[in-house]
Amino acid sequence: MKKKPALGGACKKYEADLVLYYYAECDPVERRRIEEHLSECHGCQSFVDDLRGLLPQLNQSPQLPQSFWQSYYRETVGKLGAREARSHWWSSYLTPLQQWFVPAFGTAAVVLLSLGLLFAKGSLPLWKDAPPAALPQEIMVDGNQLEFFRSLDMLEALSQLEQRDDVGVKSGAENLSFDRRRLSAA
Repeated sequence: MKKKPALGGACKKYEADLVLYYYAECDPVERRRIEEHLSECHGCQSFVDDLRGLLPQLNQSPQLPQSFWQSYYRETVGKLGAREARSHWWSSYLTPLQQWFVPAFGTAAVVLLSLGLLFAKGSLPLWKDAPPAALPQEIMVDGNQLEFFRSLDMLEALSQLEQRDDVGVKSGAENLSFDRRRLSAA
């Protein structure tokens, strides 16, 4: 005895339309077109028959017997009891501490950090007075990069001056020709 596969054999083109046809959610013209197709196609007929048998079953929730709920209750209570038995004896003493432990620890850390910075204010090494050999290499590298950036700034300033000179040459062409005449006369 073979089991027939559920919802099989429908034409791919009509599959979505057949579901709408089953729920009567298509317009009359579409409904007539689907009915004509159903009269010719046995696969789509079996698909609609399977829908008629399967979809009403999905709406029904299975009624579980009372014995299932009793065993479910016993199992849940047993798991909770085992969990309580596994808890440590000291956890009941630690629970009230958890409410204030984190804020107290955070406050203590802030106070210690503030006091440390306050008392260490004069004892921190200042690198501005140290000779270059005593400076950490990271600072030296940054100093070299600073020199590089200064030279870039100077190059940018030169390019801006050249642009100004170009503008000045264009606007003051008479002055230039005057200077040439004066130079040639001298």
